[in-house]
Amino acid sequence: MPKLSNEPISPKEFMEEFIPSVIAEATLDAEMDIKLGVKIDGGGGGEWLVHISGGSCKVDETARDEAAFTLVQTVEDWRGALWEGRGGVFGQQASALLTSGAVGGENAPPPSTQVMEQLAALGGLIQVTVTEGEGGDWSTGFKLGPGVLPDAPTTEVKIAAADAEAMQSGTLDPMQAFMSGKIQVIGDMALMMQMQAIAMQAGS
Repeated sequence: MPKLSNEPISPKEFMEEFIPSVIAEATLDAEMDIKLGVKIDGGGGGEWLVHISGGSCKVDETARDEAAFTLVQTVEDWRGALWEGRGGVFGQQASALLTSGAVGGENAPPPSTQVMEQLAALGGLIQVTVTEGEGGDWSTGFKLGPGVLPDAPTTEVKIAAADAEAMQSGTLDPMQAFMSGKIQVIGDMALMMQMQAIAMQAGS
């Protein structure tokens, strides 16, 4: 598996050079046909469409409106997750999604067409913000379904970095964290629960 440079590179170089090098070593299901998007906002950012179809994958710098699932970040938060250790466990997960899972990495194959169809049918934008972490607050967004990005998140989830780490390690129960206010959900809570249910089903 190609390794990401220790020094930050541009979003364009990341998406159009690093990602294809990872794809080249991936084993992709010939029956799979999904479109994933990446939108990085800010100077040097852009939009890319990752199309997995017929056992191959293509990355184009183009509008991600057709994507069933899109990762949305600012350049600062994208760089922070990949090279600065920001975002805690969520930053690590976003980094893993970008560097392997989204394109069929050996240890994180891309989601099935069925899962993508289920997520696409939900619609909306979920934004996760990790507070009180090293380097300040950090956010990532998940646009479910095709179409334009809404001006504001449909659902916003906020959690402190230490609490996210505790949930990851199993020392903090997610339901207890929610009931005690350590996880704050603003907006459409049902959307987050539906996305979580699909993810759990896919992982089982």
